[in-house]
Amino acid sequence: MKAVPILSLAIWTLSWVDGVWTGTNPEFRGMYVATVENIDWPLSSTGSTDEQKAQIIDILDAMEEMNMNAVLFQVRPVGDALYNSTYEPWSQYLTGKQGLAPEPFYDPLEFMVDEAHLRGIEVHVWLNPYRAGSNVVFEDLAENHMCKKLSQYCYTYGRFFWMDPGSPEVADQLILVLEDILARYNVDGVHFDDYFYPYPEAVDFPDQDTYTMYGNDMELGDWRRDNVNRMVQRCYETVHRIRSQAVFSISPFALYKPGQEGGMPPPLNGFDPFEGQYADTKLWLQQGWVDFMAPQIYFRNEPESTSFPLILDWWLQEDVNPLNRHVYAAIAAYRAILEGWNVSDILEQVEMTRDDIRRDQGSLGNIQYSAKYFRDNQMGIKTEFININPGPALIPPKPWLDEERVQGKRST
Repeated sequence: MKAVPILSLAIWTLSWVDGVWTGTNPEFRGMYVATVENIDWPLSSTGSTDEQKAQIIDILDAMEEMNMNAVLFQVRPVGDALYNSTYEPWSQYLTGKQGLAPEPFYDPLEFMVDEAHLRGIEVHVWLNPYRAGSNVVFEDLAENHMCKKLSQYCYTYGRFFWMDPGSPEVADQLILVLEDILARYNVDGVHFDDYFYPYPEAVDFPDQDTYTMYGNDMELGDWRRDNVNRMVQRCYETVHRIRSQAVFSISPFALYKPGQEGGMPPPLNGFDPFEGQYADTKLWLQQGWVDFMAPQIYFRNEPESTSFPLILDWWLQEDVNPLNRHVYAAIAAYRAILEGWNVSDILEQVEMTRDDIRRDQGSLGNIQYSAKYFRDNQMGIKTEFININPGPALIPPKPWLDEERVQGKRST
């Protein structure tokens, strides 16, 4: 296959013909590839190396057909690695047993980067910072898994193992992992999803000992948010220190303090990650600790309490995003397949992200969850995306990165 350069220049030729987007406006057209529990890839943890490689090609070929330009590839779903990590064990989702390398040997991330870049597609590695196990028993974890290395900070919470965000050792482990990936792989970005402190269960998260040790007389909720805030800032700085052109991004739950001062006003209402997950997502955007925010607006356009356009417009407000970071709505394509939505609902939301006023406010792309529905063209969704993306799109430029590099704040 002929190599295609990653498109990253600002070329503005807005064009709509008969309601179809035909221009080359910069637009981030992303696709999530989830590996936890083999959601998208690999299809089986017992598949051969050749089969797993072919499945990556199938996803990338589908993306190329749809003129999509960025894959968000989950490489650390539960403290494991779908790449040849220096610090963490091979994933059970790849080989059926945690710590077991693929045979014949290959490195899925290296393969993904090479094949994606051949097609002009960026690769953003998607990591979960604290989730450490899902439906697994402790004895099945590899000896170099963080739950065993830092067992005093690994808790059972619901069906998960979860690392304690208040532990400095847990934070240091995450930074080691980031530095390792950024130093050894030609990735275009690092991405986190919506898991920080876990979604709340009937019992509180069991971090009382850590709070006693490190709480510094802060109120518990404020201390937990501070732990996550410091992690986000440190990860942003680590990404930019090691790879001058890479970006750092987060895809949080869509809502923020609904109905509360400083948050989303009525009629928006629902789960609040500020209190439920100790995620101060608005602060991260205001401080410029992300290069783009991808709120998971996995809702219909109505009712107003969880309205897609109302939520998107809040994230685009100047007081929420004063530094003009990009906002790429994460869209629930899976709900058209599994939950009775129409594919037309997804297409309408894509069009909303392309609205001229919203683009001027920073809405410069969208990300679809997730890859398998497009790969298999379920309900004709791939065909429809081919129609709404008739030509390639440039990755939107991020001028603040060039400004920081010129001022000597970033590595070259």
